Amino acid sequence: MDNPINISGQNLEDRVEKYCVENNINYQRAKTGSFEIDFIIDTDFGKIYADCTNQMTGGSVEEKLPHKLWKYFKKYQYRNVYIIKGDHKISKSVLDHCYEMARGYNFQLSFVNFEQFTNGLN
Repeated sequence: MDNPINISGQNLEDRVEKYCVENNINYQRAKTGSFEIDFIIDTDFGKIYADCTNQMTGGSVEEKLPHKLWKYFKKYQYRNVYIIKGDHKISKSVLDHCYEMARGYNFQLSFVNFEQFTNGLN
């Protein structure tokens, strides 16, 4: 796990997990290397599905986002999913692709940063 991309993603996942632990929020975290969504968080309103994408640059990493959303939707049939992202601005074409898929499969998609995500959990 010496790749800086993997390290930054792992750090974001660790921050989300730490927040959940410190605030007594029930969650499940995917095991490293598994092909699962990063977090399933239990709330009074149902489950929240969240995936951490803390990429630093564009290119093929961000272009995998629509496939990841599709793959996870097929597995979890979620109605609401959050992509917790870092500072990198995701390209308009990738965002359009993701939102078109969300409309087509009838799920709510939100791209948020760590602070927006944790504020929404409160």
